[in-house]
Amino acid sequence: MEKRWLVLSSVLTSRVIYTINWFNISPALFLIGKDFNVDLPSLGILTASFLAGAGIFQIPAGIASARWGPKNTSQLGMLLLSMSGIGEGLSPNFPVLIISRFLLGVGAALFFAPAIGILTPLFKPEEEGLVLGLYNSCFNIGGGLGLFVWVIVINALNWHVGLIIGGVLGLISVAIGQIVIPRDRVERKARKPMRRAFRSRNIWIIAFGVLGLWGGIFTSSQFLEGYLNKTLSFSAEVAGLLASLIMFASIFGGPVGGYLSDRFKRRKIFILVPGLLASIGIALFGASPANGLWFLIPAVGFLDAMVFSTMYASASQYPEVGHEYAPLGISIINSVQILGSFFVPIGFTYFAAAYNSFSAGWFFMGGFAVAMMLLILFLQEPFKASPASSG
Repeated sequence: MEKRWLVLSSVLTSRVIYTINWFNISPALFLIGKDFNVDLPSLGILTASFLAGAGIFQIPAGIASARWGPKNTSQLGMLLLSMSGIGEGLSPNFPVLIISRFLLGVGAALFFAPAIGILTPLFKPEEEGLVLGLYNSCFNIGGGLGLFVWVIVINALNWHVGLIIGGVLGLISVAIGQIVIPRDRVERKARKPMRRAFRSRNIWIIAFGVLGLWGGIFTSSQFLEGYLNKTLSFSAEVAGLLASLIMFASIFGGPVGGYLSDRFKRRKIFILVPGLLASIGIALFGASPANGLWFLIPAVGFLDAMVFSTMYASASQYPEVGHEYAPLGISIINSVQILGSFFVPIGFTYFAAAYNSFSAGWFFMGGFAVAMMLLILFLQEPFKASPASSG
């Protein structure tokens, strides 16, 4: 089974490149606006088009993985994502760019949960937390590369070539995956009804319980830099560095959270406790002294990653889901959290504007995350639910 580490390496590499293509448009946004002569709200639509594709196609991706196989589905997703990245760079006008960005989101949805479905059968239940912690860390590595390295790439070349390079890297990862990842096994045994996964009380509790934190982290990543720069008077460079710590700290939080939840066989507690602390931390962004944010922001990123690595590791260990429908369970979780979080940045900006203070926005967002996280109190512990589960 040593080949499983080669498979893991292939999937993690694809995960990094997948995330590069998610974030590498950010350094290009204002250049795109200038080239295509579009306003700021139009750039917002461009950004949202990716989330729409990624959110809407999460559950179809889980169903496809269950029926067609996780390798086939994730490889198709990575291929679509890569071709769409190239399409972004070649877009002759803004509407074509929006369509390419939407399709890149669809490809991301087809890749994400099915790729987890490749990994979970290869490892024991008590190893899955660490593996999925590494998987989540690769998201943050790819995000950092997309946000920072692609600034250099785009400045040295141009935004068209920068986006094309991201797509080409994806095609290379698809070719490697076809060689390294074993073919999906076609099992003739009777399958459990798919509706059992859809009816899983535990999956829906996780989905809604962590929704507020997902929305809080996403919104924080969009607004922290501006808040630090305009409200707290950090220089643009320092504000960017400080805001990025929420992502870079997550590189370490994912494996730590996954390992600890494996070691102590307590998935529920490693979702609930770090989740509550991270949610409170978001609320405190608006009350912390400026110097305190050098500790608070990375702490929130670290705790957030602990939650998500543990959350994804839990899905396959509920007997009504299992490895067979783990990608579907994770797709349900992602769909609820991505689509359900659309109103969170709206609420954040509404409260900030209504009270003429970003602090009100941070308090709203953190409070909402805490309230939703309390649903995890009703979650069943997967290790106790399925003690006989095996990898």
